[in-house]
Order: sequence, then structure tokens, then C-alpha cells
Amino acid sequence: MSNSTTGGEQLGYREYRPSARLAKFVECFWTHETVEKTVHRVLPDGCADLLFTQTGAGSQELTVIGTMTRARLFDLPKAKFIGVRFRPGTSFLFVPVPGPELVDQRIPLREIWGSKANQLHEQLGDSSFPQLIARIETELIEQLYAQPRGQPFLNSTQRVLSWAEQQHGNVRIDDLADLAGLSARQLRRVCLELTGLTPKQLCRAIRFRKAATQLMNDGNVGSATIALDLGYYDQAHFINEFRAFSGLTPSEYCTDMVQV
Repeated sequence: MSNSTTGGEQLGYREYRPSARLAKFVECFWTHETVEKTVHRVLPDGCADLLFTQTGAGSQELTVIGTMTRARLFDLPKAKFIGVRFRPGTSFLFVPVPGPELVDQRIPLREIWGSKANQLHEQLGDSSFPQLIARIETELIEQLYAQPRGQPFLNSTQRVLSWAEQQHGNVRIDDLADLAGLSARQLRRVCLELTGLTPKQLCRAIRFRKAATQLMNDGNVGSATIALDLGYYDQAHFINEFRAFSGLTPSEYCTDMVQV
């Protein structure tokens, strides 16, 4: 879940590296704080997130956000946000919900973890961001190492999805299946179970995320160059894909970011 603010005052978005024990499964912890109501555009990125929200009114919640297929605008209150961005296909180790049931959904963590979520909820009080991250990380490590002994954490599909992420989604699905030692049909079934997306849909989302990041970080790079670098057929293909995921053309997205 990638974010871009489209209005309202904010105190900044930051990312924190996970510990070495979680690095294969968690891309980052991220924090964000708003001091007034804010409209937020959330972009798909091929990842699922665990989100802790603490509002200025004193309420707080823990939510699982599934892999997204399209951008959405959210009206956010004055609040603190702490997110855990899982790497593509790895959230199932921590929130064992079939991908198709979670894709494009927000589910309270208590519906998945039960009393354990309630205990964590009570422990996440009025603390600093680093303290809150440390507590959430401890809980995730405990969840991870509760897996049956002798069983590898990552299956072959999760490992090749990690490789696809490293290639920014610019891969052939047949190559992914070969690397996983599966048929294309088997890979599709397992990927759907893990993420709610087919391998093709997931790789499209990962590639879109890289394109959006390049546009945001280096406005001097033209969309034609990005399209070429990321393996799009041509600039028209790139623009159509960008609009499908973000609801904006690349130029509209750059303008939107400049106005933040």
C-alpha cells in the first residue's frame, strides 16, 4: 500500500527497516501523522499491510489491509498511523486469510487473531513511534516462530515472488513458474491463495509501483524513459497501465504530487 497525500497538513511519512529476523517477510514499518483531516490517495503496490491507527480523539484500531487492485481516496482524521508493509505473498504467514477474501478489503485484526489482537491492542498505548514499532515487531516475530518446526517459512511461490519484486515486476510468468518448479496453472493457484491476485496482476502492480516511485522521486525522468526502462510495450501502454492503477495519467500524477 503506497501513499500520496492530496490535501491537508501532515507531519511526514517515514519508513523504518525491520529487524534481520523479519527482513525476508516485511519490507518496512512506516509511520505517518496528520494534524488535521486529510484526503489520502492510496496506491496499489502488490503488498498487504497491517495498520495501527490512533486518532486525536483517543480511539485506536488494528486493521489488516489486503492487496489492492486500484487506487482509493480515503478521508483521514487527525491521527497517528503505523503500518507494516509485508512483502508480496508473505502476509499469509502472519494473517492467515486466503488472498481472495482479503484483496481490496480492510478487516479488523481481532477477526483473525482473536484475543491475541485484543492483547496487542491494549499494549499499544500512548507511546513513541519507535516504541510502538518495537512492540508490533515483537508480536510478529512470535507469530512467525509459532510456525511448525522443520517447515520452511517461504514456499517456492513466495520465493519467486520475491525475485519478481526485485525485478520490479518486469518478468515472464512462464519464467516464474519454471523457477518455482510449478506449472503455470499451479503457480496461478498458489499466487491467488497468497495474494488474491494472479501472477500477472501482481507483477503489473509491482511494476506500476516502481513507475510511480520513479516519477515521484525524479521529475526530470520522462514517462517515455520510464516506460522503456520497465519493459512496457510503448508509452501508450505505460500511460494506460498507470491510469488503470492510479486513476491518473503520469502527468496528472506528477501535478498532483507537486500540489501536496
